[in-house]
Amino acid sequence: MAAFVGGAAVDETSSIADIMELRLSELRAGKVEVQVKPIGNAPAARQPRFTIDGSKRFCDLVTYLKKSLNLEILHVYCCDAFEPMQDESIADLKRCFGVGGRLTLSYSREAAFS
Repeated sequence: MAAFVGGAAVDETSSIADIMELRLSELRAGKVEVQVKPIGNAPAARQPRFTIDGSKRFCDLVTYLKKSLNLEILHVYCCDAFEPMQDESIADLKRCFGVGGRLTLSYSREAAFS
């Protein structure tokens, strides 16, 4: 007997890992609105509010910010408290820490929170 996860048929031969991966890809689909704000002497972003694919990793967002701000070292914080793991998905961060439908991040040139 087949079940359906997000429109895809899942049968007895599907592993739990396959089913979980399918469900996670559904949850991470779509765009995430991100707002960034500088801390300390970090330069202000020209575009402080933008959207990014929810399936992208946090390291992709950090790389984008480094390029747009022309900085080699950048610390990016969630909730003005911690630096997420580089392999976290943007959609997961928004789901857990987003406020008002967007993910708000802050950034600085040097470590600001410990």
